[in-house]
Amino acid sequence: MAKEILVDEINQEAEAVSVISNDEIEQKEAPVLESAETPEVKPKPKRAPKKVAEKEDNAVEEIVQESSQIEEISSEAEEETSEENENQPKSKKSKKMKEKEKEKEKKEKKKKAVAKKKEKAKDKKKEKAKKAKLKAKAKKKAKAKKAKEKAKAKKIAKNKAKRSKAKKNKKK
Repeated sequence: MAKEILVDEINQEAEAVSVISNDEIEQKEAPVLESAETPEVKPKPKRAPKKVAEKEDNAVEEIVQESSQIEEISSEAEEETSEENENQPKSKKSKKMKEKEKEKEKKEKKKKAVAKKKEKAKDKKKEKAKKAKLKAKAKKKAKAKKAKEKAKAKKIAKNKAKRSKAKKNKKK
């Protein structure tokens, strides 16, 4: 019986210790939480001068620019790796598709070259036609001038003939 009483007392003490320890733990955590919260409360900052505010704005802008540059670089790297993966065909089908695409590109290049040649030929033809037109115009102008001179010479000759005839008639 004495053993049972001792065992019961030990069990009761163990239960009491565990209950107290939980309470103590909660009490210990509460001050720790309070002490953790106090450093977070910051005193109200004083108003910074304009130059400092501008510097901070510039610093923020630089950070944003750097992050955007990093994103661009990473996207470029991803594009390069995807291009490399595309350049290494995984199967025969993809090889055939690549070959077809290359052929299409070659055909497109040829078409563009032919179109360019045709356009150049067209331009040359237009230039030639323009020169021929100008030449014909100049020729026509020269012919008209010659005809005018001829008519003038004819008129002068006619007048001369009239005068000489008039002189002959006067003498008679």
